[in-house]
Amino acid sequence: MVEAKLDQLARLWEDFRSLPFPRGFYRREPDGTCMVSMDMYLAGCVLSAMNGPLDDWRRDVLLKDAPVLEKILPSIADDDYAAKYFAHLHAMAVLAAEIDTARSA
Repeated sequence: MVEAKLDQLARLWEDFRSLPFPRGFYRREPDGTCMVSMDMYLAGCVLSAMNGPLDDWRRDVLLKDAPVLEKILPSIADDDYAAKYFAHLHAMAVLAAEIDTARSA
């Protein structure tokens, strides 16, 4: 089960790597959240999860920030590209957390 999810995460990551960060979100902070930091932290944790079990700090980032991003998604629906970009990031973060949980079970 973990291997299939890792394959799925690797495919999502490959798609995500080529996507440019949404231009309007360098300064836009929905609900007071810096989207540049959100992107940096979650993407870093996703990449770490593809390479092995997460440490406590990265696990906490995924578990704390993925729900925050999920809450923000409806408020950025006015920008189609950004909404797709951050939904993709969210899907990867959720999958990475699932993989990490399965590894430790």
